[in-house]
Amino acid sequence: MFISKLHTPEGMKDYLPKERALKTEIEKNVSEVFDKFGYSRITSPTFEFNEVFADMGGVKDRRTYKFLDRDGSLLVLRPDMTPAIARIAATAFSAKDIPLRFSYIENMFRSNENYQGKLREFTQAGIELIGVNSIDADVEILVIAIKSLLAAGVRDFKLDLGHAMFLKSIIDEANVDEKTAIDIQKNIINKNYASVNELANKIENKNIRYILQELPFLIGGMSVIEKVRDKVKGSNAVEALDYLSRLYAIMESLDMSKFISFDLGVIGSMDYYTGLIFRGYTRGTGSSVLDGGRYDNMVVKFGSDMPAVGFSIKINDIMNIAASAADPDEHILLVYDESSRTAAFAKAEELRDKGSIVEMSLTAQEAENRRARGINKIIYVDSTGIREAE
Repeated sequence: MFISKLHTPEGMKDYLPKERALKTEIEKNVSEVFDKFGYSRITSPTFEFNEVFADMGGVKDRRTYKFLDRDGSLLVLRPDMTPAIARIAATAFSAKDIPLRFSYIENMFRSNENYQGKLREFTQAGIELIGVNSIDADVEILVIAIKSLLAAGVRDFKLDLGHAMFLKSIIDEANVDEKTAIDIQKNIINKNYASVNELANKIENKNIRYILQELPFLIGGMSVIEKVRDKVKGSNAVEALDYLSRLYAIMESLDMSKFISFDLGVIGSMDYYTGLIFRGYTRGTGSSVLDGGRYDNMVVKFGSDMPAVGFSIKINDIMNIAASAADPDEHILLVYDESSRTAAFAKAEELRDKGSIVEMSLTAQEAENRRARGINKIIYVDSTGIREAE
């Protein structure tokens, strides 16, 4: 029989001590990177008016948790931090304050359509750079994204770069009816390339047909850009490729191109992203651990026309792959008797001052269960002195 009070709801979880320590360490390390680049910590309410997130082109409406307030207002649990920060930027700041640099580490809430072990309450850490639309702003965001993943303990990763205007332009050049254009976009988002290929076969322009059919393979280094450069005619597509090339050259000059690759098939909501789009991938995960891009049309929806770019890191996914940076060199169990209590507490403080975690033994079973609790050393304090267990 299922007893609900003994379980958490589907998609929710408890954080036990070791896991909580790892999460705290990752968040601390990432936050320190944000701080060093001048990004100020900001927070928003856990729930807001539904209008803050509605029609923003990000999280699908059906994936948000909604409820009615006492006055009948429709509220939503925060599914994404970016619209909330856009609201804050538009209502609490003005043009004289730009550039605005904000950081956050907050819990988000989304109802996943296909559960498959995904959390419905999860933590994201991220930054937003508001008020500047330039290649230097995009470079700053990419550099911080790379340094943040490194600080979180991720080493083997790539940021896949794309551009919102590339596929928009390609679909426009396809010269197809609105329904077909929407179907192409939807299938690209869902990575249903068999359907994309089928739809592409109906396109007369052979270059556009080639690009759409090659999308699954347009991933890699600068050769990807060169592969399609002579096949696009639309000015927006050409401009997007030129921009990505310039961006790569700058990252190369900063000795960071080893973390960069291209994915010309990357696409977000047509309303959400307006320029650079990037995703961070590493071994051990089936999906991105970092998402970001430029969204110049969002802040204006709250009444202030400010360009913006940013990213978010999926802390829970990072926890599954990062080395356990929270594990100390020494986790000590200190065993003592009543006659040696004072000496034992003094020894414990000495060890803690040196950076060790020290637990005072309160039961006889603790020494036997030390491995399961992460204890790697036992020290005895008694009338004969202080000694380490063999």
